[in-house]
Amino acid sequence: MFAGYAAALPAAPQPMNQEQHKQQVSSKLAAQAILRKIDDEEAFLSWRIIKTIIAAGGGFMVDAYDLFVIGLLTKLIGRTYYPDVRYYPPGYCNQIGNITTYYQLDPGNNWQPHPHKCGSSWHTGSGGFPSLADWLPQNVKGWNNMSVQDQYKVAITYAPSDLPNRSNYALNSVALIGTLVGQLTFGHLADLFGRKPIHIVTMVIIIVAALCSGMSFGTTGDAVVGTLCMWRLILGLGIGGIYPLSATVMSETASTKRRGTYVAAVFAFQGFGFLLAGTVTIILAAIWAPYDGAGDFLWRTALALACLPPAFTLYYRVMIPETERYEVIVKGDTQTAAKQVGLDDPAVVQATGLKAKGHSWRSFLRLYGLPLMGCSFSWFLLDIAFYSQGLFQSDVFSIVGWLPPAYTMNAVDEVYHVSRAQLIISLASIIPGYWFTVAFVEILGRTKIQYMGFFFMTLFMGILAGLYDHLKATHQTSNFIALYALTFFFANFGPNSTTYILPAEVFPAWSRATAHGICAATGKAGAIVGSYGFGILKDTPTHNAGLKTVLIVLTIVNALGLLTTIPIPETMGKSLEELGHE
Repeated sequence: MFAGYAAALPAAPQPMNQEQHKQQVSSKLAAQAILRKIDDEEAFLSWRIIKTIIAAGGGFMVDAYDLFVIGLLTKLIGRTYYPDVRYYPPGYCNQIGNITTYYQLDPGNNWQPHPHKCGSSWHTGSGGFPSLADWLPQNVKGWNNMSVQDQYKVAITYAPSDLPNRSNYALNSVALIGTLVGQLTFGHLADLFGRKPIHIVTMVIIIVAALCSGMSFGTTGDAVVGTLCMWRLILGLGIGGIYPLSATVMSETASTKRRGTYVAAVFAFQGFGFLLAGTVTIILAAIWAPYDGAGDFLWRTALALACLPPAFTLYYRVMIPETERYEVIVKGDTQTAAKQVGLDDPAVVQATGLKAKGHSWRSFLRLYGLPLMGCSFSWFLLDIAFYSQGLFQSDVFSIVGWLPPAYTMNAVDEVYHVSRAQLIISLASIIPGYWFTVAFVEILGRTKIQYMGFFFMTLFMGILAGLYDHLKATHQTSNFIALYALTFFFANFGPNSTTYILPAEVFPAWSRATAHGICAATGKAGAIVGSYGFGILKDTPTHNAGLKTVLIVLTIVNALGLLTTIPIPETMGKSLEELGHE
């Protein structure tokens, strides 16, 4: 089992004397004793494991929080800095000049101001709803007693808008690009310098970048968005490092019997991140609702609060030592590892230790090339489907009647309604899916759950695509939302969890974090395709694909995930050393 160990000998082996041979045997036995101590741990959720889950999961919450909250806040930022002035009162337009900040792509694929005139939609209703000119006097308390200028101040907060597509894509893509780079960079650094110091660095980056995101200032909307993009890029770097670090630290700390359960529990902190983001934005919306022009404070506060989970868990990360497996297998420090696991056998404590034999990436690819491809491309396909669905959530919520027309809500009201709708989806499907994985991953196995998840995602998304026109025409909102929720449930009780777990188990200790980072980065490339590529497909005049077309494409993507799972070995019940040929 420990064939990967070798003493620091010259390339051409020389005969060992009896003392050297005895020392090597003693070192191997010491390493085996330490690793057996970890793998045979019977206690469920010992304090050592709980601290590791908290430390690994705290930073991971921010990934879900940011993914969830930025989708809620882009419309708010758009209303604040890029209002659709067509819905402004004509009298207010006369005061500010006949301007527009509403952008679209022209036939030459260049962003240009929309030609609609300021105030042109003030008297225009939509979808059976009255115009703003008629709706505001009936629904805004004290409207008729306000001065004209006060009416203008209230009216402009109801002007529906969104970020220009160029700004929206930038805000979403820079964080994903930063995450991709962080996964590759910090994953490799963790194999070179250790899990603990690199993990601490990534958490500090997240804390600073999240806090500074809320302080993105500028004199124009483009300046604010540009500053925010810079901090989101840095935030993405830290979040990217969390992926390989959290998975690797947890897998190397856990026993063979419960390794899948514990790593899945770390990943389930994503669910807490979704829950926290929805709860925070709803509370902030309720706090700021009575105040005019409070949207700017709301989005800044919501983004800055992302620094709290990693700040609270940073203490545990600092206090937790380097993983024993890294100490033994990579550094060859059996003495430190023995003390950490509580082994006081003199034969173990006094052993000098052996470092893992040097490996080339050519030998790595020869041994692990197929599993690496399977893990990477499964994650790639999963993230195409998972991230692209966020682009269409507002469309889905409108179809099922959870969102009223945009111009009947002010900026803060819209945040509240979208947050509430997404929170319902999270509580009903996303969060339960994570914990079903925690409960069944050591019963069903990783690959079976991944096959099952991709199968049901294909099935339910295919049904949605096939029955889309019928469900929409007959207003079968309950059936529509049920199918949509089941797709999310089996994403999380399926490949969204297992693509995170498997790379932390399949590969050897000397390359585990690097390989996990490669798989995760490939997944983030899929996220960029899903969020940016499908966004262009959906929004540009030359394509303008509807939701049905995208659902058909995503059905095919999910079906391909079944094929990419084939090269991945099942890891349940096997030690990391057995899987890594160490």
